[in-house]
Amino acid sequence: MENLLYELALFSLLGVLYYFYQKKKILSYEENKGALIMGYILQACLSIRGENPDKDLDPVIESLDDYLQNKTPTPPTALLSVYANSPTCTAELKDVILQGIEDLNDSKK
Repeated sequence: MENLLYELALFSLLGVLYYFYQKKKILSYEENKGALIMGYILQACLSIRGENPDKDLDPVIESLDDYLQNKTPTPPTALLSVYANSPTCTAELKDVILQGIEDLNDSKK
């Protein structure tokens, strides 16, 4: 009976520690969510652009890079939405950009 109480106490302690560990992980993820989303958008832009310079896409890539390197404090959502609605943006990239902006706005709520 005494061993059972020790085991219950140990498992309760481990459960509480695991709870705080997971809470810290989730809060850390939510803190960095903007950078993660912008990183995914940047990867999509770079894969669409390829090796050839693109006069319309290069400013978007530069602004995303500036945000990810903490040169600018806010994500370039206005520039992204303008580019996503331009005729030069591909349908795949438009979907990635608009979904990223939507996810970013949802995380702010």
